[in-house]
Amino acid sequence: MGFKLTSFICLLLLFFFCVQPVLAEDTSEDESTDEEGISNISSGLDKGLTLDLLNQDPDPVKPGDVLEIRLSIQNTGYDDLENCVLEIKPEYPFKAISGETLVKNIGTLGKRYEDNRQKVVKFKLGVENSVNEGKYPLKVYVYTTKDNSRVSRSSEFDIEIDSESNAEIEYINVEKMVPGQKTNLIFGIKNVGNSPLKNAMFSWDCANDVILPVGSSNVKHINLIDIGDTENVSFQVLTNVNTKPGLYKLDMVLTYDDVEELKTITEAGTVENQKRKEIKSKAGVYVGGTTDFDIAFMERSPTGDYTFTVSNIGNNAANSVKVSIPSQANWTVAGGSSNSVVIGNLQKGDNAIADFNLKPAAMDKELPIKFEISYTSNDGIRQTVEREIPLYSSSFTPLAESDESKGGNSSSLKYIGLAILACVAGAVLYKRRQKKMKMKNAQQEELNEIKFDDPDK
Repeated sequence: MGFKLTSFICLLLLFFFCVQPVLAEDTSEDESTDEEGISNISSGLDKGLTLDLLNQDPDPVKPGDVLEIRLSIQNTGYDDLENCVLEIKPEYPFKAISGETLVKNIGTLGKRYEDNRQKVVKFKLGVENSVNEGKYPLKVYVYTTKDNSRVSRSSEFDIEIDSESNAEIEYINVEKMVPGQKTNLIFGIKNVGNSPLKNAMFSWDCANDVILPVGSSNVKHINLIDIGDTENVSFQVLTNVNTKPGLYKLDMVLTYDDVEELKTITEAGTVENQKRKEIKSKAGVYVGGTTDFDIAFMERSPTGDYTFTVSNIGNNAANSVKVSIPSQANWTVAGGSSNSVVIGNLQKGDNAIADFNLKPAAMDKELPIKFEISYTSNDGIRQTVEREIPLYSSSFTPLAESDESKGGNSSSLKYIGLAILACVAGAVLYKRRQKKMKMKNAQQEELNEIKFDDPDK
């Protein structure tokens, strides 16, 4: 009986010395010390303390989003755990966000079967934009103080990240193109997905080659477009001068690596079964529209009328062309005259004449004069072009109109004089003829008398 009692007491003592308090310092071989002097025991979470991930929100989380996790920590040991602290030291792809602490002091955890033995703790972290789809470990540290020493243990939880690649042609900088005029055509490609676009290739094409690139091909490569970023690709393009005005379609194609499929890695480090994602879209560009004008001085009349030639030097027709002289300091339109002249439609290369009665601010000087040329372009929009040319202001006689009327009277007198001269000349010729007739008649009478006196003759 005594031997059995002694054996039982020995077993109890052996059991007592083998059982360790939860989170007590451990000098076993798996103990190590971190940079802060904290004792790390990786196997400690199963020695009376449990730490579980209750949920993550959102689940799965996307790159660039904010991740919220709820952790449950529970004391299953026989001693209270005082000054318990949970801490997250984020590593890629997780990161701290402003205003959110990653160290939570949860106080005392009661021993098993007590109401305060369990607590739920929330943390918020950021997720990097450049991460691919998959599960990534998140390390959580829990430590407590005991007898002026601090013991730490850690656990890892897998966080699921869902990455989706997508892109769109966000904008085209040109809506209209002028035939024969070189244009810088820019496409904005935006990454609207949740993962970076890698090794992208963009190309475009216009039916019947109405619009063609100049100096390069219609294909551009882009190495990387980060999440939410927009990359601009530009092309110098040109249309034929004789292109018929109208709306022309651009077919656009964007291809890039689908990062969700780039997972099979060989031992040599190369990718197998690489997949490309393709996005097709289309847009319209109007060819035609505006044109250009040139205006030049032609001549000046004695009455102050200035004549100008207006030429359509662009590559499009202009309808309902009107030339106006706006209010300005150097030149004014003479009273009673219009400051606008309608010259109708002008095809490309055509010209017309516009007359204005102008009064200069100073005489015998070269003064700039401004014009406004309004017209309707072939896309139906009213346009206005401003031009300025130098114009010499020569002096003229204010009585020019009276001189002109006098000139008219002198012309009438001239015609009357000519008529009188004609009459006089006619009378002279008539008198000469009459005189010749009389002389002829006299000679005939003299011959007749001679014959009468000498019958033998």
